[in-house]
Amino acid sequence: MVISTLADGLIRGADRLGDAVSGRLFEPVIRLGVTGLARSGKTVFITSLVANLIDRGRMAGLAAAQEGRISAAYLQPQPDDTVPRFDYETHIAALTGAEPHWPDSTRAISELRLSLRVRPTGLLAGLQGPRVLHLDIVDYPGEWLLDLTLLEKSYAEWSAETLARISGRGEAAEFLALAQAEAADAELAEPRAQALAAAFTAYLVAAR
Repeated sequence: MVISTLADGLIRGADRLGDAVSGRLFEPVIRLGVTGLARSGKTVFITSLVANLIDRGRMAGLAAAQEGRISAAYLQPQPDDTVPRFDYETHIAALTGAEPHWPDSTRAISELRLSLRVRPTGLLAGLQGPRVLHLDIVDYPGEWLLDLTLLEKSYAEWSAETLARISGRGEAAEFLALAQAEAADAELAEPRAQALAAAFTAYLVAAR
């Protein structure tokens, strides 16, 4: 239901774009960003969306397909060669193979272009042939969003806020004890820095 609703919304958006521009060669591009924290299901969602748009017989709730407005759906080469391609084939094989399993999580930004040949609606539908809609799906690791607040803070400000935020958490006790034992103006000592980093990493794992 969610995938069908999203797909219908994208196609309606393409119709609105097409109404604003005349010309048989106009091919609108819609960029869909998918973000979320690790293991939130981004990879499975994107893979399922693409698979269901290619095989629309499984999407009974997709109005555009029921109306016969989508005549084809196919993958296209990357629109931007500098961005890694979303590995759709490997992910769909993991989900539909002889021994189905969850696909590996993505660790970096990736992109996939799916093109749809769609018959337009509206007053000019009878005067226009099918239009190609390019759907560029961008898989964006949501963990990166957590770093955006750092753009407006110094490292000292971020550190003070973080220490204050975790001060009452039992999982952070070991890290806080090590951090409080260090002098802020002490010279860098790699073994101590590694011990602090390991303790903070252990806290993050425990707090998940």
